[in-house]
Amino acid sequence: MATCAMAAAALTLTWDALAAGPRLADTFTATTANMKPAGLELRIQILEWQEAAAREEIIATIAADADAASPLTKLPTVGYVWPKGSPVGYSLKYAHRTSAGDGGERITLVTDRRLGQYEFKGWSVPSPAATKDLPYSVIELYVDSSGAGTGTMSLAAEVRLDEESGTLSLTTGSMHLLTDVKREGAKP
Repeated sequence: MATCAMAAAALTLTWDALAAGPRLADTFTATTANMKPAGLELRIQILEWQEAAAREEIIATIAADADAASPLTKLPTVGYVWPKGSPVGYSLKYAHRTSAGDGGERITLVTDRRLGQYEFKGWSVPSPAATKDLPYSVIELYVDSSGAGTGTMSLAAEVRLDEESGTLSLTTGSMHLLTDVKREGAKP
């Protein structure tokens, strides 16, 4: 009888954990700017920050195949980007953060599909800022110690791979396509 009660309690705890959904490592909101669509609110949910080995696999996949979207879809999902009002989100396959000297952070994310792919008109930037049409998207957020900041995307910046360190980044000085970036909750 005690075994049945313990099993029932364990099942209840497991069910409650599943019903609560996955635990988030971090969540950010941002608004698109200097692009079409402008003023679109995004929610970025990071399930886990990746260790070096996982990041190196993504970098190797991108470096080995210019059309890396297809191989990226097979890698584990570490978060999502949700445009406000859309039932469809984009899977994050890469989530990395580095500390800045001023207490802030640079957060780099990679989706397995190009952002705006599910939209009728797609997402675009003015011609001088437009870059190579990649089958995936890179997002970089720059947040200060309070979790507020700006960001950019590979729509307006070149992607730089560093296979040796297993990281990627966007060219500096790129047009800011994300404004009003905010971390929800306390810094983990």
